[in-house]
Amino acid sequence: MPAVVEVCHLVGRLSGRHTPPAAGRQIEWAGQPDGLGFQAGELTARRMSRLVVITNYQAGRNRSRPETIRALTEGTGAECLEASDLASILAATREAAARRPDILAVNGGDGTVHAVFSELMRGDVRPQELAVIPGGTTNMTANDLNANAPLEDSIRDLGVQAGVAAERRRRVYRPFLRVIGASGGPQFGFFLGAGVILDGMEHFRSKVGSHGLRGEFAAGISLLQGLAKLSRAEGAWAARHDISFLPDGYEISRTNQILFMATSLERMLLGLTPWWGKQAAPIHVTALRRKPKALIRRSRALLRGKPRGRMSDEDGYYSENVTGFELKADGAFALDGEIFTVPAEQPIRVDATEPVPFLRLADNE
Repeated sequence: MPAVVEVCHLVGRLSGRHTPPAAGRQIEWAGQPDGLGFQAGELTARRMSRLVVITNYQAGRNRSRPETIRALTEGTGAECLEASDLASILAATREAAARRPDILAVNGGDGTVHAVFSELMRGDVRPQELAVIPGGTTNMTANDLNANAPLEDSIRDLGVQAGVAAERRRRVYRPFLRVIGASGGPQFGFFLGAGVILDGMEHFRSKVGSHGLRGEFAAGISLLQGLAKLSRAEGAWAARHDISFLPDGYEISRTNQILFMATSLERMLLGLTPWWGKQAAPIHVTALRRKPKALIRRSRALLRGKPRGRMSDEDGYYSENVTGFELKADGAFALDGEIFTVPAEQPIRVDATEPVPFLRLADNE
């Protein structure tokens, strides 16, 4: 099958697939440590907790139907804060923290979620529980936390869960990636990418998203297009990147990498799980060296985290679960869709926080 046809075939077969979290990281109930200085079992069991919702009305899905989203959000009984750009998102976050809510929910895309939680984690006041509503374009974070729940259903369920006793709420736990060395102080997020991943993001924004295509399927087109180009070492997608990283516990850096990703999520775009490390550690890391062997033939196995044949270091494939790492990202990296520039030879340090509780919204499983 020709490479381009194979890429399109993969998009069709993988779209809509749901992969539940790995064993030991599924939905949890009250009583587990939340990583924010509380015990989930200590949350006050009272009716209608104080709920604050930050909504970015410029985010992809919210922008198309703002009045519907506003009415649904007000119907939850929440205190509603609105934002439209980075400055107003940060201001809304500070205002939300000052109100000391029991639950803070963020309605927006991955970039909005990153901005709110980074500001929150750098501060002194953190709500007991967090929630993410999929109001953006790709919503990779929200789709993992909420099992791919629809936008409107997520808002309605947020109101339901805020109105019941704390021990009856559904929760899922995820650690944040903590990134040291970027501008603006420590950054917190769930997915870090470098190298060809940045080219894929640019392809999506200029070639796919600019034509009005949204959602995981649209982003998957750019992902698989990038893999096709990588397999042929075609153009700037492969030529200009030179990444190195040093996982904790190793003495020698891995060099000559062109794709690097790290995440604390258990599901990515299209339900993909492109990691296969067996270590008991919170960060999934996957990297590809320049010209990995038989990439197109092995791409489905790569994206599903089920290695076949010789998907080994020798052939240019790496995947492990780690506690942290140092990364030299040849000038830039992305954290939850936001791009940060750093000097090419300056490493950034990445580790994981303790697991944090999030409400599991509109979960019908």
